[in-house]
Parts: sequence; C-alpha cells; structure tokens
Amino acid sequence: MADFSFQNKTVVFIIKVCSLAGAERQALGLAAFLKEKYNCKIHFIATHSNEQTEEFRKFALSCGVDKIEYYGVPSLAIRKGYTYTNLKKTIRALRYLYMVKAEVKKMKPDVIIPYMNFASKLAALIYKSVGAKYTFWHELGESDNYYYDELEKKAVKQIPFFCANAKDGFNTFIEKYNVKEEKCHLLTQYVSFKRVDYDNNTTREEFKIPKNKLIYGMIAHFRDQKHPELLMEAFSKMENNRNVHLLFLGNKDNDADTLSKYNSLVALSENLGIKDKVSLLSGESVEKILSVLDVGVLVSEFEGAPTVLMEYMMYGKPIIATNHVGCKLLMEESEFLVPKNDENTLREKMITLYEDANLRESIGKEHLELVKKYSLENYCLRLKELFEKYS
Repeated sequence: MADFSFQNKTVVFIIKVCSLAGAERQALGLAAFLKEKYNCKIHFIATHSNEQTEEFRKFALSCGVDKIEYYGVPSLAIRKGYTYTNLKKTIRALRYLYMVKAEVKKMKPDVIIPYMNFASKLAALIYKSVGAKYTFWHELGESDNYYYDELEKKAVKQIPFFCANAKDGFNTFIEKYNVKEEKCHLLTQYVSFKRVDYDNNTTREEFKIPKNKLIYGMIAHFRDQKHPELLMEAFSKMENNRNVHLLFLGNKDNDADTLSKYNSLVALSENLGIKDKVSLLSGESVEKILSVLDVGVLVSEFEGAPTVLMEYMMYGKPIIATNHVGCKLLMEESEFLVPKNDENTLREKMITLYEDANLRESIGKEHLELVKKYSLENYCLRLKELFEKYS
C-alpha cells in the first residue's frame, strides 16, 4: 500500500458523449474540483461522439474544460470463432486500441477515471501501457454496454478494482465474471455543482407558471429508461381543483430518440387535457429549475444512485422517487419511495405532499442534512483510500 495524493497529477477522464446527463455532469464537476484544489492537469476523451450539446458546452466551460478528444468510431469487441466477421471486428478493435494508446500516452496520465462500462473497459485495456498507475471500473447503474466478449473478459481481469454507486451494480461482475466481492466497492456519487438560487417569481414569469401553483418537477433526459409519461398520467388524475403545475426538464435534441420521446410527451399532455398545466423544457439551466420546484420527482425503469436526487436535496426539496436500490441508498427509509410503474401510489404521494406544507418543509430540511455527506471532498477521500489499497 503506497500513499496517494491527487496533487499535481495528470488525470484523463473518459466519457461516452458530450451531452449533460448525470455521468457527464459528475465527470466535469470532479474535473473542476481536481483542477482547482489539487492543481491537476485535466484531459477529456469522448468515446462515441465529441459533438457537444449547448448545455454541455456551457457547463464544460464553467468547469474549465474547453477541449474534448475523440478518436473516431469506437470498436472494442472481439468474439471467439474463426469467421470473417469476427476477423474484421478483431482488426478494427486492435487498430482502435493502438490508436487510443498512442494518443493517451502523449498525455502522460497518472490517473484514468472512466464513466460507465465502455469507458471502464477501455481504461482497463490501456492504462498500464500508457503509463497510468491508477484506474478502476466505474459502473453507474446503466444497463447497456456489456459485450461479454473476449476483450471484456480481459479487461475485467486486468482492472484493479470495481466501483458502483449502488450494490446491484456489481451483479454482472460477480455472477458472470466471478469477481470476488472484496474487489467491489460502493462509491456513491456527489453533488457536482454549487447551489445558485434564482428568484422564484421571475422564473415563474419566464416559464408562464402562475405564482400560486405548487410545482412538481422531474429533471431527467428524455430517454426510454425514464418514465415521465407515468408522472404525467398520475398528475392528470390529481390536478382537478388543486393549484398544481408539472414541469419537465431534459434535452430533446440529444438524438432522434430523445426528440421522439419529447414529442410523445407533448402529445400526451394534449390528449390528457392538461397542456396548459405542463411545462416541457429543454436546454434550460438546471439551477434555475431547481430553484423554482416545490417537489422533485424521479420515476424510471432503473437507476444507480441518481445525481438529480442529490441536486433536489441540495435545494432542500422533498422527493418522490422510484424505489430502486440507489434511490433508497440516498433517501434512506423515506416513505416517498414508490414501487416501479405504480401510478396509484405515485399519485397518492403527490397528493400527500400537496396537502401538507409543513411536511414538505421538514423533509426538505432533512434532505439538506443528508446531502452533506455526498461532497466532492468525501468522494476524493474515498478514491484516495481505494487507490492506496490497490497500489
């Protein structure tokens, strides 16, 4: 076990794309912290695209990141079997690895921090040959990007240790790859930006929300694993004779699927007859929306330990969330964790918070205390301990 410090280290971050979802926000926030506090030299690599959404570009610049490296269409799967298709994939994968190694080696990295499975696989395969001493497998509760191929097997064997922000993130490694549980460590995420409060009345005017409305809001990308339509259905059945408004914030322009999801939500609000009581926003400031919400909501198919719940907490909001392992980790024994796809319970919890202003306030105060342990300082301390353990 050797002492480790982030001081003056060169850190390479590997992300998938340049859109501002939870993983990317986490990576940029950590990069800014390491740069400011430890004088780290920072590099960023995007594996699947370096085309930046506007909200990503703005947040990246605020974090001191103005350049993202990209090395072309990724190819990182090698299958068993002597077929022409496998041979072509093997050649592409080896070329891709050679190119990435050559470029990253020029950065002279000390640490490689990947976000999600493809990035972790890549980090495992290159870190020794590019001169980095520290990396790990960083599983964030996403269900995609397991290939079960020969390179993944090799990567799993070579990586020093595994981190996930919820216990179920280790299932594939333990069950499929026979990784020992003692190499698996919880590494819960952190609040990646500083709280900025916007004027409530001004923000309501901007988005044409009446001052007397209680606002339920869900901040999440318009992706298949998120269920804003369930929240909209529940809202439509509880809004009669109540001064309520529903607000969604995501990025509809991320790709064709997110735009399709956004358009389907617009159509659903019209079909339910609640279009004038729903705001569907894209590309707006997260801090501005957090400032105006009364209740934060997250309903989804799966989650790790979602960053947005920490952000709701940082702004002192009561929360209703689907009862995933990561949500429970953050919200502990909250009575406002609801079963997956349970519209009735979701609606009941929304009504409970609407009817009790004192309850909303008391839960918000509890969340302000809970979120204090999810700081960047604590996260870096935990990483330091793990790097020392496996050095």
